[in-house]
Order: sequence, then C-alpha cells, then structure tokens
Amino acid sequence: MTRRDFLQKLGVLPGALLALLALQRASAPASMTTPAIDKWPMFRRDAQHTGFTEGQGRVTGPSIKWQFPTSGAIEPCAAVGDIDGDGQTEVVISSFDGRLYAIAGSSQGTISAPKWSFQTEALIWSSPALGDVDGDGKTEVVVGSDDRHIYIIEGATGQKKWRFSTNARVRASPTLVDIDGDGQLEIIIGSDQIYALDGRARRARWAFRLMFATFSSAAAADIDDDGQLEVVVGSYDNILYALDGHSGALKWQFLAGNPIESSPALADIDGDGKIEVVFGQGAIDGPRPKGVYALRGQSGQPKWSFNLNADQRVISSPAIGDIDGDGLPEIVIGTNTNHVYALGGQGQIKYLHEAQNFVESSPVLGDIDGDGKIEVVVGSHDFKLYGLEAIPNQQRFRVEWTFTPLHANIFFSSATLADIDGDGLLEIVIGNNNSLLYALDGV
Repeated sequence: MTRRDFLQKLGVLPGALLALLALQRASAPASMTTPAIDKWPMFRRDAQHTGFTEGQGRVTGPSIKWQFPTSGAIEPCAAVGDIDGDGQTEVVISSFDGRLYAIAGSSQGTISAPKWSFQTEALIWSSPALGDVDGDGKTEVVVGSDDRHIYIIEGATGQKKWRFSTNARVRASPTLVDIDGDGQLEIIIGSDQIYALDGRARRARWAFRLMFATFSSAAAADIDDDGQLEVVVGSYDNILYALDGHSGALKWQFLAGNPIESSPALADIDGDGKIEVVFGQGAIDGPRPKGVYALRGQSGQPKWSFNLNADQRVISSPAIGDIDGDGLPEIVIGTNTNHVYALGGQGQIKYLHEAQNFVESSPVLGDIDGDGKIEVVVGSHDFKLYGLEAIPNQQRFRVEWTFTPLHANIFFSSATLADIDGDGLLEIVIGNNNSLLYALDGV
C-alpha cells in the first residue's frame, strides 16, 4: 500500500494534497496548487501529524552512519530535505545550545563541521520545519526559540531572513501548511498565542490567545468536512482547541482536565469516514485520569478515552498507521508508565511494550527493514532506541533491535525516517541528550 493510498484510507492526505482537495470541494480555481511534501519536512512529518512514512529501509540492526556533536541536549526532532537546491539532502536539527544546524545527509563518520549553523539567543526546544514560506521558490527553515522569537532562515545559506517576536518562549514546533487555499504555505506555531504567519507579508495573519503558553504543536486537516482546514492544538491551560484555519476563530474546545503537552494527530481511526482528533494528556497530581483521548473532529466531543490508571503524564505524541496489516490503523503512543501502546480505533489495547523508564519520545512508523511490515521506532529514558514490530494475536510488540550509543543519555527526541543519502532506502535520524545527533543505517 502506498502512502497516498494509506492516507486516503485514513481520511487524510499530505498537507499540500489535502489543501488542494479542500480547494476543489470549495470550487476554487483548479490552477491553485501547493508544494508537495518532500522527505520529512517537519515534526511528525505531515500537517496531520501521522508520524508515518512510505519507503523501505534495510535497518535490521542499526549501525552509526554518522554522528554530529552539538553543545547541548538534542530533544528536538530533525527535519530532512534539500534546503539549498543542489539535489542533495540535508538534515536540519536544533539543540539546547541555542543553535540550528544543517548537515549533509551523505556524510560519514563523526562530522566536524556542519554546512551552516545559526545562533539564537536561548536554547531551542522547537523542532525545525522546511518549506517555501514566502513564495520565492526557495526553501526556508523555520524554528522557534526560548528567546521568544520565531526565526525564518535561508535554507541555502543559514542567514536570517526575518524573525517574529512573541510574548513567551516558543517551544512548540512549526507546522507548514496552506490553511486558506491560496496556494501558499503558512507557518502555524504556538507560544503565548497560536500564530498563523504569512511569510510573504512577514506578519501574523491571525493569532489566537491562550490562557497559558503551549508546548503542543498544531496539526491541520479538514476535521469537520466543511471543505476548509482547521488547526488543532493543545495547551498547558488543559484545553484542546480547534480553530478555523482561515480566520483563527474558535470552532470548538475540549477541556481535558490536565495539561496537554502531546501534539494531536488527525485521522479517520475507525473507518467511519470522519476525522478524529487523538492526543495524550496528563500531569502528575492532575485532577482527571491520565491517558489518551479520541475526539470527534466535527464537534470535539469524546469518542473514547484510554485511562492509564496511573498518576503519570503522556507527553508523547501519537502516530497513526496500520502496523499489523489488518487494513485498520492503530494509534501508537508512549507514556510515563514506561509503556508503548498501540490502540485500536475503539481505544482498546492491541499491542504494548514495556521499556525500563519513561517513554516521552513520540513514536514514528515505517518499514525500516524492508520486510513489508510497518515497524515502530521510539526512544525511551532508559537510554535505548527501540525497533518494535507488532505480533498479531499476542497483544505485544516484538523487540526487533535496540540501539544504545556510547555515553548514552535519555532519548526524548523522536526519530526521523527518510532517505538522507540518495540510496533509495530509509535511514533513521535521532538526537540524544548526550548532545549527539545520530544517522543510523545498517543490515
């Protein structure tokens, strides 16, 4: 099954194609198009945050292709694409040292110098996003910083094009998507407000004020079947918001009862032809049960919730894909009960794996070993990166392999699955809190 077929089955398409479909339903001119998704351009890969990628790898036991040292922990996730138009793939990563780095994907060994780096004025928790946000035909890199700015940087040179000021730290990751059907990508990112930035005008198209700042990264899709995109995001104010993509007006909100650090994923999870919103929530000593919610996209009313039965939060963001080949998607998410869960479309446990510490890394899905099955790649605070495969009828995952690097620290970062060296195979890119970024391949 191709990625396009799979996402059509879920009820979503990659951001550009989804925007085009929305335009068609709204009878907009057929000449309006948006750039296609390439590689892994943003956190969770696509605007719907499925965390799923097509392609195949040959990683049956990971080996280090290259590693890149920074001066700070690497909890953000890497973006991958051709940022300078040379036909080669770059890997872009941010770090707690306050820098953004661009690295040649075809590198080998320990990298002594990146292609370029860009310094902000504070640590960076936000993951970068890649896209042409100003319509000049060239790729920009967008990232937020704890210095209360959102930066738009030239992909070719690493030079700042402009920056946008907020009133709080910017720890959410940007989502690049055409939210209004004009054929141009907007930047959707949270801080003290949820901002939709117009890269051509270099200003906010709209902003929606929150009661508290957000760590959750916004997802976008037509969740209510009105032919227009909505923006969905959680917040530390315990609320999940659904906003009109064109105006930023509130469509509905859901009071989760606990802070929402998890980023929502949007898909038809149960085959009813309608989009659901799935996210994790919870905080230690919070007033409501911790766990995972699935809401109706049209109304924001809960379809089901999965209770952890433990006083632990869920900061991991869900991934959505058919991991067992039964034709139905599963929801895969990590928890601070040390478990990775795969839930069915009705919220039932289908598979689980117990790590040896928290799983705050967000799982990603892809056929990384070329066996025709979708694997789960996820990190843990137990210093391990896991490759997991579902075992049908046994309600558990098989551990295909683990990766624990030298001088390992926790894996908070989520993996990126992409062909970074042009060999036609998926590699794994992930940061560790030991201040190293790893590109993994191997047989």
